[in-house]
Amino acid sequence: MIKSYYFLEKPNNDAETSKTEKSSMTEVKIASLIPIVKLIPLLPDTDLSGIICETLAIGHSNPAILEAIDLDRDIVALEKKRVRMEDNHWLRSHGQPGLGLDDEESLEGLSVVRLRTGRERMPAMVVLVFLSLRGYFGGYKDSKTATTLAESRTLEILFMNYGMKMPGASTILDNINAVTPATLELILDAQIKLAAFEKLDDFKELVVDCTHCAGNAAWPTDSGTIAGLSIRAEHLLRSLVKHGIRIKMPAVQQSMLGTIEEIHKNIQLSAGKKDSAKKRGVLYRKQMRIARKVRKQLDKGHKRAKEKSASLHIMPSQQRTIANILEWAPEDINNLALAITNADKRINRDIKVENKNKIISTSDKDASMIVKGQRDPVVGYKPQIGRSEKGFVTAVIVPEGNAADSSQLRPVVDTSIKRTGVTPSVLSFDDGYANTKDRKHYLSIGVGVVSFSGSKGKKIIPEEDYSSPAYKKARKDRSAVESLMFTLKHNHDLDQMMRRGIENVRAEILEKSIAYNFFRLRKLRNDRAKEESTKLAA
Repeated sequence: MIKSYYFLEKPNNDAETSKTEKSSMTEVKIASLIPIVKLIPLLPDTDLSGIICETLAIGHSNPAILEAIDLDRDIVALEKKRVRMEDNHWLRSHGQPGLGLDDEESLEGLSVVRLRTGRERMPAMVVLVFLSLRGYFGGYKDSKTATTLAESRTLEILFMNYGMKMPGASTILDNINAVTPATLELILDAQIKLAAFEKLDDFKELVVDCTHCAGNAAWPTDSGTIAGLSIRAEHLLRSLVKHGIRIKMPAVQQSMLGTIEEIHKNIQLSAGKKDSAKKRGVLYRKQMRIARKVRKQLDKGHKRAKEKSASLHIMPSQQRTIANILEWAPEDINNLALAITNADKRINRDIKVENKNKIISTSDKDASMIVKGQRDPVVGYKPQIGRSEKGFVTAVIVPEGNAADSSQLRPVVDTSIKRTGVTPSVLSFDDGYANTKDRKHYLSIGVGVVSFSGSKGKKIIPEEDYSSPAYKKARKDRSAVESLMFTLKHNHDLDQMMRRGIENVRAEILEKSIAYNFFRLRKLRNDRAKEESTKLAA
């Protein structure tokens, strides 16, 4: 199956070659993959094969992306090796057998760590493909995705070309999780440059909107937070026994934790029943009373563990593990105290606690309560996304917390301008972005139309401009961003995050945007081909 792709030519070493010639782009014909000879030898023309072929084209034409992927994996591998070397050095200095590292490597010093030839790792191009596919599928460990990958003839052909078999889910995740958001931004840059070169979009129009994404976290309740933090803090302290620190807890501790969790379940089950508010109040007061006793014992246990850790003689890797546990446990213990206080205010004193003072999630500390318009609040994130006229994602910003849209206008627009290299002639936003200062700024740098829909926009935009055909068109075109959000949510699962922590969520949303852009490139090319075919037929 022969496809046409645009590639960046490799730099010519000839000194007489001009800089312009070196960076020029050329159209070449390539066989993306060599089909396996079977009864049906053709590469399947599916969405899966389409995104893989687009990914291969981007990778071949932008070797810097593959280099960045290798560098990201090198950094992770070097850190793992440094840990092994430190442990090896510690063992030998204490007269014990090392970890099997050769003498030269163990003696070269811990300040200089080099990777050496080991097992052949996954090619960077294959890592790039798996990154795109995660943006498309959403994950690798659910049964539906696993079945799709295992049964895919397109992937069978891909792996045949690289002389490898389908790797396991853990191997895939180890490789793609090493890729940093900076490298994902590099892939997004390459997509936009390719679209500009093929004249699929001139990026003269930019529409910005935000959405809310549910985090990988349960809906917060005071009783659930108290139960979750109590159990996790206790588990952390007990896990120290694996590293030589045994903490004695009162025999009744396990029973109290079980009671706290059982009370939480009863509180949840009491909702909607007769006298439920009164019953929940009784249950909450009992849970808080027990939780205070548990927190006191956890605090004592942490102090004893810290004292014992000072006298341990263990390998550096174990020292780091213990240090992490001793750092995480008091954070949970302190948050437990805050959760009890918040529950006490609400139940006993009828005081409303502000979201900024609540423990929103016990599993994702970066998740926030996102309130958007009249919609139901969501525990998660509020990404800002820029869309070009032809539907490409040109900017992705994931701010901390429930940031006001007006404060994110400049970051998302400037990110898009930097990526495309184009100052738009039209910027269109909804009412939440209304901002006189930023509007004046973009008008001053050559943007012809800076439009805000809604009553706020009408107040800050002069009437002659607001009523002009250009501004009417900008407000009308703004609705196109809704189709982008719908596609990202329903085709790429943007509405539910799989990963936790704001950096991981940023990476996840970038991957979904990259997968979407690959489909957009394919669609616009196909639309153009059909249009040209129709003209020729006429």
